[in-house]
Amino acid sequence: MAHVGGETPVVSPFGLSHMLETGFVPMPDTIYEGVHRLGAGDSISAKAAGDGIAVEFGFDYPWLPSQSRHDQQPDTATLHELIVASMNTHLEASGGDAVLMLSSGKDSVALAIALADTGYDVPCITYKSGDDDLEHVFAADFCRTLGLRHQIVEMPSDPSVVRGHLMHYFENAVAPSVDHALIPYVVAVDGSGLSAGGVIDGGGNDTYMGYMPSRIRVLKRRYRVRGRRIAGLVSRLTRVDSPINYLARSEVAASFPGRSLRHHETRQIYADAVDTASFWYDVSKSLATVNKLDGTTLTLLRHTEGARSNDKVRMVAPAYGLAAMLPYCDEDLVEYYFHLPQSARYDIETNTNKVLLRQLLDEKIGYSSSGVGDGHFSFDGAAFLTGNADFVRDEILACTLWEPAVRGMVDGWLKALPRRPFLFHVLVPLFLISGWHNHSPYLVR
Repeated sequence: MAHVGGETPVVSPFGLSHMLETGFVPMPDTIYEGVHRLGAGDSISAKAAGDGIAVEFGFDYPWLPSQSRHDQQPDTATLHELIVASMNTHLEASGGDAVLMLSSGKDSVALAIALADTGYDVPCITYKSGDDDLEHVFAADFCRTLGLRHQIVEMPSDPSVVRGHLMHYFENAVAPSVDHALIPYVVAVDGSGLSAGGVIDGGGNDTYMGYMPSRIRVLKRRYRVRGRRIAGLVSRLTRVDSPINYLARSEVAASFPGRSLRHHETRQIYADAVDTASFWYDVSKSLATVNKLDGTTLTLLRHTEGARSNDKVRMVAPAYGLAAMLPYCDEDLVEYYFHLPQSARYDIETNTNKVLLRQLLDEKIGYSSSGVGDGHFSFDGAAFLTGNADFVRDEILACTLWEPAVRGMVDGWLKALPRRPFLFHVLVPLFLISGWHNHSPYLVR
């Protein structure tokens, strides 16, 4: 990160508005005013200008599908060797102290296979969301096959224990993340008992190995409401947790996950709210002449993967004095996979991504993603909010960022939660931002 200016940072209205309305802050901005971070393709230049510093940002994203050379030879053995090498690099740096966050999805299972070949005795942790969640069952089977230690972590039933987990995070996180999976992530890392080393995460794989937008996301973009005035009217007439929420967004914003606050709701509770819809409409307009695969990479992968999903490990691990380990971001592995022929990365006709990685999983352990299911951390956010309603409400109402109107909105949403469980998509970000703002040592209030 780079801090432009010498004062202790304060919350940025642009960053906070995006957290509430989009679920992340677009790079190179952050939740802090004057603090920026650089992702892949970002650059910064600074020079003296009068009594201050003039800063300019540039962006030239290197991982567009159209820029792949397509000249690497598809080979599962080579892919596996590169993943193992990346895992070894991270584990050597941590002295072998680490935990692997293992869902039953392709990315983390491939890391588990590589982990078994490194020879390090590293436990794998899977979060169990509920009795209907079979992810931990699949993950345990994979670990037995590979000879790895496996640990299942569940949300504690005692609200005081949950409070202890999250208060540690609030008091130590450098910035908030509002990814809905952050809460179980905190519980899993805290419950691991790891006091040194790092957290291994499968994030970053989509960015380089190929992502195909789901048919649902394609349909949402295709059938969204055209015209900003009509979209604004639809937005004001629909409930925040309604699926129609997506159809009143720009083409780019319609692809982002979650059912976030809209600007007319944000400005009721946050006096300095910025209308983020204008930002995303401008992004959509700038991509009008870009082919769909490049456009998806420039938006969904850069922002959802880089600025949202990966922030879980980037924020949680350091809060516990641990390193955030992202093996799929290793340079040699990225170079190999990105320059494979398209047919080895994704199949447009069948809407299948990570083709070569799927072949590797099948060869090693007979893995079939159709048999496993979605394979990602699942979290019953509505149940969490119901079981910890007092803690959630107290943190939100104690936060000095919000206007008095927040009390009525939060009380109404909590009351409606049993009938409208998707309201957790708007309550969880409010809670996570509030808890961080209430307890963070990094802020001037």
